[in-house]
Amino acid sequence: REGHIMHIDFGFVLGETPKMGKVPLFSERAPFKLSAEFWEVIGGWSAFKRFCEMFEAAYAVAAAHSDEICSLVEAAIMNVSRNTDLARSIANDVRGRIQMKSDEREQKLHIMNIVNDAITSWGTSTYDWLQRSMHGYQ
Repeated sequence: REGHIMHIDFGFVLGETPKMGKVPLFSERAPFKLSAEFWEVIGGWSAFKRFCEMFEAAYAVAAAHSDEICSLVEAAIMNVSRNTDLARSIANDVRGRIQMKSDEREQKLHIMNIVNDAITSWGTSTYDWLQRSMHGYQ
């Protein structure tokens, strides 16, 4: 049997990234979390092109349904917070993150940059190291 796994950290999608207490130096700045361990599991740099192609396809599907996704996000946040401005702001931020570029070449470069930023994020590796050191996570 063959299968595929995709983990979506909805905190990242919604703009809520890990932070180490009140020290902004350790706030995650990566566009999404792609740990060294996960990168190794999916094939590392030899899989970069294929991963970007799959990521771009998934991104295109999300962009094609951005109105529905953002409406659901806004409704969910509104239901939890009862704050219309907050719900609209988060939904608009999500819409901005999943918007496609107008030019196909520009979109491919954008995707490659997003993936590269996630892979090489100093914040991700530092945050993971601190979590392992402080809490004994493996």
